[in-house]
Amino acid sequence: MTLRCILDGILLDAELQIDSSQLIVWDGDEPFVLEAVEALFYEIVAASREELLGLERARYRLLFWAAEFEFVESKYALLV
Repeated sequence: MTLRCILDGILLDAELQIDSSQLIVWDGDEPFVLEAVEALFYEIVAASREELLGLERARYRLLFWAAEFEFVESKYALLV
């Protein structure tokens, strides 16, 4: 999934860790855990339906969808 910081506009890759329910965000090569309250400063630019459900379950409800939000295919989708 892709997030954008609303303070400076930087796009960041992110991944929800299912086992710990932590959202890991990469700023270059350096990952950090995004706390639920920090989500106020980020918006979702692109995510799969599975990622959005995971974010809700992990209580990252303060993350808003960007105006140009796009659904992306899940990286876990089965090829038929």
